Amino acid sequence: MRTNRCAGARWLAVVTALAVLASTTACSGDRPPGGGPADPYHTDAVRYGLAPQPHPDVTYQPDVVLVGGGGAAVRSVTDDGLTWRIDPDAERAGDLAPGKVMFLTSRAVGRVVDVRRDGGDLAVTIGPVELTEVIRDGTFRTAAPVPLDRPIAYSAGTPSWVAADLPPEPTPSGGTGGGTSGTDTGAPSSGGPGADTGGGPGAETGGGPAGGDPPGEVAGRTGGGAPIGRTRLVPVRAPASAPRPPAPPARVANQQSAQAGALKLTTECCSEGVTARFEHDDGEIRMTGSVTLLLKKPTATFDLAISGGTVTRAEFSVTGGAGLRVAVKAATSVGNTRNLARSVVVPTQFSIPIGTILGVPFSATVDQLLEIKTAFSAKDGRLDAAGEYALSGAIGYGYHRPYWGPIQPGGFQVRNSLTNSITGISIGASGLLVTYDVKFTVGIGALGFTAGVYVALRASVGASLGSGAGLIVCRGAGLGVHMRYGVSYSIPKVVADVVNFFLKVFRTKPIRQRGELGDEVVVLKRAETVPPNVPLCVV
Repeated sequence: MRTNRCAGARWLAVVTALAVLASTTACSGDRPPGGGPADPYHTDAVRYGLAPQPHPDVTYQPDVVLVGGGGAAVRSVTDDGLTWRIDPDAERAGDLAPGKVMFLTSRAVGRVVDVRRDGGDLAVTIGPVELTEVIRDGTFRTAAPVPLDRPIAYSAGTPSWVAADLPPEPTPSGGTGGGTSGTDTGAPSSGGPGADTGGGPGAETGGGPAGGDPPGEVAGRTGGGAPIGRTRLVPVRAPASAPRPPAPPARVANQQSAQAGALKLTTECCSEGVTARFEHDDGEIRMTGSVTLLLKKPTATFDLAISGGTVTRAEFSVTGGAGLRVAVKAATSVGNTRNLARSVVVPTQFSIPIGTILGVPFSATVDQLLEIKTAFSAKDGRLDAAGEYALSGAIGYGYHRPYWGPIQPGGFQVRNSLTNSITGISIGASGLLVTYDVKFTVGIGALGFTAGVYVALRASVGASLGSGAGLIVCRGAGLGVHMRYGVSYSIPKVVADVVNFFLKVFRTKPIRQRGELGDEVVVLKRAETVPPNVPLCVV
């Protein structure tokens, strides 16, 4: 009897211990060892990202510090994504120092340029890093295509790198034109012989034309009151002492609004495409429109191998390509005395969590850049245009050191001709240009500083209308599409300039505009004209 009571007591103790263990596991099951939620849609993870975890099949670089706590250890981050305020008591936070690489979450990762106590916080300022500066050895791949749905919208507010003016260029009548694009559209000029469309493949956003024209100078002539060519961005200088407020809260959403000066933006992503809607009205120039990279239930796959700090294999593709749609309206009351020429790094990033692969928290992100330009040569002008084009298939690439193989979209078709839709009123020639850059990345990091495998499409759409004062009114349009791809990060020059100016305070090495590996190809270059098909209109 006593033996049975002892056996029963032991059995009760075992059951109780198991119950306590199960309860403990259930309570901490959403937080892996080292802290931080495992669910990418947990409140902390949505706001600041997932925490990395050590894994026996991954070797980090020796100067990488895996800080514990994940998003729960983050107090705030500045809107430019550079300074993270974290819990000073977080595991290994005390190991952070300039020159180290902080890896706290999938978004809080970068080279430390400054670390200091500020009240009850540890303020850590970081710069971009390449993926191989974080990981020395590891092989990562998606087990199945990742649907690009249920994105998390991250807004950068209005940091100093959001918008920049493109330098004006003189029109034949002595005023200023509408700036130039970074990509040749092939659009015919509205001004007849002597107009030059300039541009060309390979020109980077804000990076100037290939071959290195001096800053502010254009490769090619201008004419016809509707110049379309290439140029560099006007240098941007933001005081390092300027206020740097915290970034707005992230949220699970497929739409986000933003403001860049007089330009209002609304962006959408991703199940049916990536869209940027814009509206500008400064009392003299009005411009509204939208541009969409059409997609049908897009998915992403990637395969990445890093050995000894070198990328030996990289494969990345985004499926679901369907085409391009653009609609724009512009009007002016001042004519060629001033035209609009703006380059806007859309301050919203859409991020789709992939989860941890061998302990590394990867995400698929979508970034956008928009350039809008007008070229009116007379007062009280107006120009409207809209069109839609089909592009089918996947975009991406394969890299097996040292060989590259791009995956380009095909099946180009004109659904609605931009040229046929061009209407307007002006006694002088007029033109407009919209350039839209959509970049897909799978990697780690925040905003424009995401490091990983990437592919981007850059589409430039131009429209021109001849003077309504003549007997013949010329209409023309052009479409140029480029695809760039690579490994590590690639950021617009305006962002790199502002960030480097800020980092001068810490006397740190300037960041580069892009990482080591990458290439670019021309996908499409098309020009259209409409009757009358006469020499004056066709150049």
